[in-house]
Amino acid sequence: MDDILFTRIHIFDVEHGACNVIHTPNNKIIMIDCGHNSSTGWRPSSWIVQNQLTITNLTIANIDEDHVSDLPNIAKMCKPQTLKTNWNLTADWVEKKKKENGGIGSGVATLIDYMKNVFTGESITIDYDIERVRFCLGPSQFDDFNNLSMVNFYFYGGIGIVFPGDLQKEGWGKLLQNSSFQECLKKTHILIASHHGRIDGYCKEVFDYCSPHIVIISDKAIEHETQLHDEYSDHASGIWFGDTIRKVLTTRKDGKITIDIKPDAKYTIYINS
Repeated sequence: MDDILFTRIHIFDVEHGACNVIHTPNNKIIMIDCGHNSSTGWRPSSWIVQNQLTITNLTIANIDEDHVSDLPNIAKMCKPQTLKTNWNLTADWVEKKKKENGGIGSGVATLIDYMKNVFTGESITIDYDIERVRFCLGPSQFDDFNNLSMVNFYFYGGIGIVFPGDLQKEGWGKLLQNSSFQECLKKTHILIASHHGRIDGYCKEVFDYCSPHIVIISDKAIEHETQLHDEYSDHASGIWFGDTIRKVLTTRKDGKITIDIKPDAKYTIYINS
């Protein structure tokens, strides 16, 4: 992407997990979560190495194992330059809550080590050539990791996309009380469905402010009733794919989804890319 002024976004097929990459116009790499696909063997660490890329920033939207399952390999093979997590949570608090809730997987254990021992002190300031806005709640408001997800907005060329992690209806409701959060939703055109499109991540009131063109769901094949709902299609205006208008895309049906956003408020979405 050298010398090409557009932003490329990948939503990878990692089944019931999350892994996304934003390749910025000035050739920086933002990775949002780092889950992997246990069926195909695809891992973000291998993808980064094969493409000879450097992770400028690793953003963890939700501190659950399915969002960080490949972090041990990333730590060994392609350590990120910077890390961003919910700034209201300390490593000790995360460790304590995970132990109370049944244990710590290898991905979360690596993240705790990163928070405690690797990414300490002042954050490095980096120019990404795109606007980033983040919101998150604290443990005084919620003590479950889903509602403590960090909601990440990215804006480029007049187009907005939001990655809300696994935020559930209650967390949406609390953040919707923030006028700055409302304004970011108004500028959002592409919505990544919260909690892998599960019904508990859907909040109708979000769409009082957000009128997305399309909703994208990162999830595995349908196994549970919580996956069987169609509310998102009621809110999206839709995008033409050939002779069909699609309002919702899913990695389980469409594979890896890639979005190219140009500076003139135009974008193209590629499926099975």
